[in-house]
Amino acid sequence: MNIVIVVGTNRVGSMSKKVSMYLSDKYTAEGCDVQLIDLAELPSDLMRPDIYRNPKPDSFTPFHDPILNADGVVFVVPEYNGSFPGILKFYIDLWQYPEAFEGRCVAFVGISSNQWGALRPIEHLQGVCGYRNAWQFNERVFLNHIWSRWNDEEKNFRPMTPKDLDYNALLDSQTKGFIQFCSVHAQ
Repeated sequence: MNIVIVVGTNRVGSMSKKVSMYLSDKYTAEGCDVQLIDLAELPSDLMRPDIYRNPKPDSFTPFHDPILNADGVVFVVPEYNGSFPGILKFYIDLWQYPEAFEGRCVAFVGISSNQWGALRPIEHLQGVCGYRNAWQFNERVFLNHIWSRWNDEEKNFRPMTPKDLDYNALLDSQTKGFIQFCSVHAQ
């Protein structure tokens, strides 16, 4: 099973990348081939007005071919001003239509420093994915108060109080469920 995890921001040293790496380990432990796409590594030659024309420069190939070959794509999305980062939309806008999305399995992990765990950004991104006819896995995970919950030493999550949700267990459940979802729906 080929899983691509998209770091949904180009911010260097982002929490999105830490969570993406954590998820990569989970999918790898389940026997998946995993590729991490870090939008902080997008080449600067893509950032020009004529980029929307085809063909795309060769520098985009390592960012696009994994999507075309993926059984499933996991978006790890931070909240920026009530939505998902513009760089993520830009990246998606460069994908081939309809090959990149049509029938592609997608899953969502939202992260934020507020109490809602990027609910709104994930809903916005789901609108884009729905418009492009992706198969959307319904077990979304929303990680709130992310900076307080992430344990940098152990590279996992800690509860803030004994009554808090266990983020490690939530992401385990989503990982296993998404693999099963992809095995049923992937082209």
